[in-house]
Amino acid sequence: MRTASVLTILMMIPILFAGVTLASPPTNGTTTTVSDSQTWNGGNFNGDVIVASGGVLTWTGESQISTDSTITVEEGGTLNLDHAELTGQSSVSTLLIFDNTNIVIDESITDTEAIMTIHFSINVPQEAYLNLTIDETTTNEITGTSFDTTVDLNDEFSIVVDHHYPLPFGITHIELFHSNAELLTISAEQFTQSGGSLSWNQPSFHIFNHGTLVSEGSTLMGANISCEHLCQFNDSSLIGSGPINVADQTHIEVNNSVILGSRTDEDIIVHDQATIDYQGTTGTGGYTDAWIRLLSKREIHVNAQVATVVATGIGYNSNTINTVINGESDQSTWFVDLGTSESKRIVEWVDGSGEYNQETGTIKITVESNWGDFMADASPPKTSIGFVNITYPSLSIDKIEPDSVTASTGKSHYAMITISNTGTVTANPNVRCYTNGEEADTTANTGNWEVAPGESKDVPITWWHYTDEATTLNCKFLYPDVLEAVSDLIADEAGQTSSEVSWTTAEEVEELPVLLYAIIVAIVVGLGVFVALGSRRLQKKEYFESEEVYDDEEGTEQSEASNEEELEDQTWTDADGNPVVSVKEE
Repeated sequence: MRTASVLTILMMIPILFAGVTLASPPTNGTTTTVSDSQTWNGGNFNGDVIVASGGVLTWTGESQISTDSTITVEEGGTLNLDHAELTGQSSVSTLLIFDNTNIVIDESITDTEAIMTIHFSINVPQEAYLNLTIDETTTNEITGTSFDTTVDLNDEFSIVVDHHYPLPFGITHIELFHSNAELLTISAEQFTQSGGSLSWNQPSFHIFNHGTLVSEGSTLMGANISCEHLCQFNDSSLIGSGPINVADQTHIEVNNSVILGSRTDEDIIVHDQATIDYQGTTGTGGYTDAWIRLLSKREIHVNAQVATVVATGIGYNSNTINTVINGESDQSTWFVDLGTSESKRIVEWVDGSGEYNQETGTIKITVESNWGDFMADASPPKTSIGFVNITYPSLSIDKIEPDSVTASTGKSHYAMITISNTGTVTANPNVRCYTNGEEADTTANTGNWEVAPGESKDVPITWWHYTDEATTLNCKFLYPDVLEAVSDLIADEAGQTSSEVSWTTAEEVEELPVLLYAIIVAIVVGLGVFVALGSRRLQKKEYFESEEVYDDEEGTEQSEASNEEELEDQTWTDADGNPVVSVKEE
């Protein structure tokens, strides 16, 4: 029975491992394709590996990765890093140093006069004014690619940085040469420090994931990781492997992990509408953000061909933007570009201290016209292409009612036009009226057309027509240039048409106008009054003439008698006044 059982087990072993191939990574720089299920346990890796669709590569153990080696997971393939440790052979880190960066050295080596050499990432110039305080002793204006000093390794000591250089630089490693004639090298990622920012200048190897990448309890040092599809990092350490780029519409999970060191100011870059689950994880910290959402572009499309734009609080640095939209007839050109720099395209982020932030900007877009100013106030969309709509009035000409169905050619005729605004903003539009396709002679251009939201009003106009015919009056809105391209959003282009009006010219046999009759009556009455007055004056003249004849005859007789009396009483005197002769005629 026991023999049979052992034989059965031995027979089953090939079956159990039939679908799994035990292998090791290539070391000669060749390309290996994994299209089945394989497990690699440690070993150096030099070359390129492709996990094809349907292939599963499980990698465990410690492996040294040669520079520029690549691991590509194709769509449908899976890479499982199971407690693996992948270390890039050329991984070189730098601790970027700032004012008050503090590095603690604690090696507990019995040596009071060890030689310490600090190696810098650049040739430090004089104008950097680099000062280092080591164990309370300050050395000022340090220059060059390194700095040597003597230290006591028996006790813990600190290196405190002070400099005024505007460009980033740092310490790549520290060498300690002590009394045992041993050289101890401490790389930047091994520093115990605060106030600095760990950075890798370039990656050592590359992981391109278009399928599924799962890292469980693994360590990746010096990797360049690109997630074009699902990436999961659980209980893992990524050292010098940032930033991880997460493509649009892709998901990444980072749980209970450590990300230490990045080649940029962020550990993870989530592009456009990619999603992230970031829980219980420690990032590089300091000036390096845990993750950011970076838009590939930032176009805000609007329903306006011409507009002014004022945006505030945009992006990572709360930028202010003042610009204009001056599009072409193609509506795809009606947009404003808010993403003219990378900082303006960062719309949310978790900073180095683990605090979540997002853009709280505003955007105001205004269309200015002689109808009024129409605008939109909004929060800018946090997408590569967003939409913000201007609020326009919603206008209509409801009806046109002429005063009557007949009119005299060349004479004024009245009509009432009803206009409405069912929108939410006031408008003061221009209205023009047309007859037979030509602009009619009306007072529409001087009418009071202003309508408030929800208002309907009647506007009287006067209409003149100069041809005998039956015709109609069509009235519609005359748009300013800035609104012409969006007129269909405001009103019906056809407008409204009146009922037919017959225009005719009056015949000559028709009765004379009332005014002419009034003039004739006035003339006749005037003549009558004139004749009457003349007759009265003639009568008075005859009367006065007869009175004058009678008076003249009587007056002549009295005059002759008086003359006679004067002659009778006349006395002559001399020079002395004495009477000489008294003559009295008989």
